[in-house]
Amino acid sequence: MNNKEVAIIGLGPAGVSASIYLKRYGMVPVPFEKELVGGKTNYTEKIENYPGFINEKGPVLSQYFEKQLKDLEIKPIYKTITALSKNGDGTFHIEYGKESQDFKYVIIANGLKQKEYHLEGEEAFNRRGFSSCAICDGPFYKNKNVVVIGGGNAAFEEACYLATICNHVSLVARRTEFKAQDQVIKRFNSYDNTTLYAPYEAISCKGSTTLEEITLKNRNTGETTSVKADGLFVYIGAVPALDFLKISDLVDENGFLITDMKMQTKVKNLFAIGDCRNTLLRQVVSACNDGALAATELYQDYLNTDEQ
Repeated sequence: MNNKEVAIIGLGPAGVSASIYLKRYGMVPVPFEKELVGGKTNYTEKIENYPGFINEKGPVLSQYFEKQLKDLEIKPIYKTITALSKNGDGTFHIEYGKESQDFKYVIIANGLKQKEYHLEGEEAFNRRGFSSCAICDGPFYKNKNVVVIGGGNAAFEEACYLATICNHVSLVARRTEFKAQDQVIKRFNSYDNTTLYAPYEAISCKGSTTLEEITLKNRNTGETTSVKADGLFVYIGAVPALDFLKISDLVDENGFLITDMKMQTKVKNLFAIGDCRNTLLRQVVSACNDGALAATELYQDYLNTDEQ
């Protein structure tokens, strides 16, 4: 085992940032990614609040991330981590596919997975028409009617994108106070082909071979209304993707990894960065900051122990 090697689980903005800093410190980043470099950035229509990028498409920013890793000769391992456990000597054991490897240092940057969402009647058409990615599936609903569920930035931003290609977009939010930023809400309301339903919730759906109609209920009055919907896009939040973690007592009551200000978990040499940790802000800019901090703290530990 080479103590300079650092396992990085996930290559979203946080994992990319950690990889870059570790490489510049002379360490050996070993990043694992099950899908694409950039993580959720690949599925974001626009990046407007990351310094230096004005109205940039998320997939383009991901391409810059990937190019920088390539320029630094950092080679991702495109495998899914199935288990992360702790050895008796304090090192960590990582399993991926039929392979496994031990590391002294591990940085978890695995991000989030979408919460499950179900509607009465969906079994009739096997959830055909349901999606959680407007960038991926939006083009299938060009000139059609769609419904977006959620009240945060992701819901409003993706609804804005869908409004540019769909016939009509209905956004359904449980509350009238939204987590989304005012600028994004105003943009959604500026489109002629959008309708905001708040405070409403979707209670059932109908369809033959695919989704055709969704019934909504006003949470204040109990009034119901039906809207035509060829597609449903769900943005109701997410939870940390930590199914592989075999070390206990590391998360808070909501399932997020607990860290200190230097991104260190309760277990020495195990770090957590980005959306999977208990942070107030989940944005590209904050994720990059997490990666830089974790890499710096980890390098200091390496200097204080391995080079003595």
